[in-house]
Amino acid sequence: MSHLSRLFKALADPNRLRIVNILSENALCVCDLQSVLNLSQPFVSRHLAYLRNLGVVRDRRDGPRVCYSLALEGQLGLALRSFLGEALPLSPNLRADLDRLDELAKAGSLKSRAFEPDWDELSSRAA
Repeated sequence: MSHLSRLFKALADPNRLRIVNILSENALCVCDLQSVLNLSQPFVSRHLAYLRNLGVVRDRRDGPRVCYSLALEGQLGLALRSFLGEALPLSPNLRADLDRLDELAKAGSLKSRAFEPDWDELSSRAA
């Protein structure tokens, strides 16, 4: 199976698509993804490992936590990021995940130091 086929297979799973949607906003640790998605840590970690093995996400240690971010690079990565940026906001469920992320960020409940929301951008998205 080609890399492109495996990539689309990975994104066909609703939970992995939700993770990619959230990581398109900013890098987060597993515990923050778990809070946003309301899913168990092992479940989120298993999906992150799948995405990491395909090169969709990358991880880096941030103190005691591991933060994940999108790793879509090159021509294919840029095209996919562009497509996802246009398509994902059209889904009410994926939009709800981003709203939950915004709520947790505003409440100061996120543990990822990598998450520094752009409040102007969040305000314009809510309008």
